[in-house]
Amino acid sequence: MKLITFTTLISTVPLLLLGIFAFFQSTSTVQTKVNEANVFMLQQSQSRVEQILKVIDQLAVRFAETPLVSSSVAKQLAIEDFKDIDSLVKGLQGMQTYELGVRDVELHSLWNGWYIKERGFFFGKDPAADVDVSQLGYNTGWKPEMKEGSAGIRLVRVIPTTGAEPMGYLSVRMSNAELAKLLAKGFSSGETMILDDKMNIIVSSDDKRVGQSVLSESWVKDMQHADKTKGYMNVTSKDKSSSVVYNQSRYNNWTYVSFIPLEETKQESALIGWVTLTACVLLLLLAALLSYWGSKRMYFPVRSLLEVTMRQGQPAGIGKAVKDEFQWIGSHLATLHESKEQLEDKMKIQSSQLVDYFMLKLFQGELYRHELEEKAGQFHITSWHRYAVLVIQIDTLAQTRYETQEQDLLLFAINNIAAELIPPPRRIHAMPIGNYQVTLVGSDADHHADLLSELSALAEAVQRAVEEFLGLKISVGVSRPYEQIYATPQAFLEAKEALQYRLRLGEKAILHLGDLKPRQASGHYYPHHLASELTQAVAFLDEEVAEALLKQFIQEVLQVENDPNLYRIAFAMLLTDLTKAIYEMGGTEELFAQDHRNKYEQLFHLKTPQEIEIWFHKQMIRPMMELTRKRHESSGKSISRSVIDLIHENYDSELTLEQCALRLNYSTHYIRRMFRKETGMNFSDYLAGYRHDKAKSWLSETSMKITEIAERLRYTNAQNFIRHFRKLEGMTPGQYREQKNELN
Repeated sequence: MKLITFTTLISTVPLLLLGIFAFFQSTSTVQTKVNEANVFMLQQSQSRVEQILKVIDQLAVRFAETPLVSSSVAKQLAIEDFKDIDSLVKGLQGMQTYELGVRDVELHSLWNGWYIKERGFFFGKDPAADVDVSQLGYNTGWKPEMKEGSAGIRLVRVIPTTGAEPMGYLSVRMSNAELAKLLAKGFSSGETMILDDKMNIIVSSDDKRVGQSVLSESWVKDMQHADKTKGYMNVTSKDKSSSVVYNQSRYNNWTYVSFIPLEETKQESALIGWVTLTACVLLLLLAALLSYWGSKRMYFPVRSLLEVTMRQGQPAGIGKAVKDEFQWIGSHLATLHESKEQLEDKMKIQSSQLVDYFMLKLFQGELYRHELEEKAGQFHITSWHRYAVLVIQIDTLAQTRYETQEQDLLLFAINNIAAELIPPPRRIHAMPIGNYQVTLVGSDADHHADLLSELSALAEAVQRAVEEFLGLKISVGVSRPYEQIYATPQAFLEAKEALQYRLRLGEKAILHLGDLKPRQASGHYYPHHLASELTQAVAFLDEEVAEALLKQFIQEVLQVENDPNLYRIAFAMLLTDLTKAIYEMGGTEELFAQDHRNKYEQLFHLKTPQEIEIWFHKQMIRPMMELTRKRHESSGKSISRSVIDLIHENYDSELTLEQCALRLNYSTHYIRRMFRKETGMNFSDYLAGYRHDKAKSWLSETSMKITEIAERLRYTNAQNFIRHFRKLEGMTPGQYREQKNELN
């Protein structure tokens, strides 16, 4: 009996103390939990409001940057432009959606004096407009409007968004009533409000307080002195105690505030007190009955749990002195719970990055099959009957408004376009990898032809959108369809391989590997005769012939269905032949001195036949011709001088321009053009004039017969010579000789 009495006493005192402690602790905990719950609800309301405002802002910027808006604001619209006006009105109406709560959208042209408002088009300046034109160069985001009957917030975006001087602006209004719908009331009946940066009430669950300033209220000063962006405090206002929860937004510097009446928490505390008292009484009775038996049995599992936690080390927040085992174990559990919450928060923030990382490993084949199945379920990847990989690559940035260093940004833009045009769940994931934009799509098509048609339609839609919005030509490589998602790495390689067939098909191609890859290679083909003729045309400086031969060479190589690597080998052999010709000319150092990359490396990076043709013409053929021309000019004798020397030496033979070109190692076309440029006359005219001068010299200085002179000067007969001589001198050769003899 003494043992039972002693055990009952030592159990009664702790139970009473525990009950009292639990009552006060639970009362404090209830208030803390209510505050934390309202903090969470306030953050949810803030997130919901800012998400809507950001979406409206993005829609406004996207609409303001469209070509239709930019071009329309810059010109004077008339009634005849009703189609453009109707498109602008519809675009503004599209932003006034019920889900976003946009009340009024206006478009004003500052340069041309017109505006669109309330679904109507007006000329002149809006008399109700209150936008400061001098400040339009600064887009400061959402601003409150405290007008009678139209209190709300307003967003102004200038057009163009990146210009130095605004041509117009887009105005979006949202009423306080719509903002109030986004505010969650939380777990209490208190007031929730939004304050601007000047501490004026923008939105409140109490409509009467909208527009009022709260700077005079004591809790505002306490909040400002706290120098924190979020938190909660207890205040007393009008004989009422409340807990104030606040959170300042980084997006627009607004402050979200929620008031919690402490009476609600006191009611909960009273209920907890009765429950605690009842529990303590029951526990006392139970302790009196089972204290003896329970004191021996209850400690064994506690000891086991304590030993487990002690092996994990001392938990955070626990000093050297530990009151009891439960404190130690509870601290371990609290630390574990806190770590779990922190991990969950990070997972929520970085979920998109985790999905990108998972898909990157999937495309690169770095996942085991069991790991893939586990992660696919974790990231909620939809299962499909068949899958396919689409790989997009920019054909060329030449002759576009973009620079090479902007390629990464362009890939992100293309990725956004592909993600919008291929909506989930059909689009499993889209992301840029290296120089490619990669999209994994799924389909339930039963027939292979239907699936290929579906994939082609998606690729064509992306091609059109990229060309329309970015002005770029892209090609799309499509893998063979497959049924198991773990085959995605092989499909990714197949799609990239399909893009290599642009060497044969050119730009803006949609390339299905299953249709392109030959079952058996046709063997290497290299048109040696065309390569030889091309080298000779370059040596003869005949640019037109060289250009035609280059185009024919590329066409003949690509008309054979083959592996793309064999095409590159053929072009590399042509580059070798041209380089050999340069080496024989002795101009290798002069031609290759400015290259920072190897010519073969440059050639292997080209994607289309057009790029290859332009590259050979600019990088090899034209520089080789310039080098050849410089070599000839540096020899000390011009083209025309060499031709004239040949005429003077061979005037009495059947000399032709073609013979001169062959002797001088130039093309006939080049010889004809250069001779006329340097002498001012044709080859035939100069040859005929020189022969005529020789005829006059022989007639005046020698006794050669006229028939002999005609024969030496290659006339078919003497009559032709006499007729030609009379035409030039106005007399026959005989009369010319007599005249010269008389003068002598």
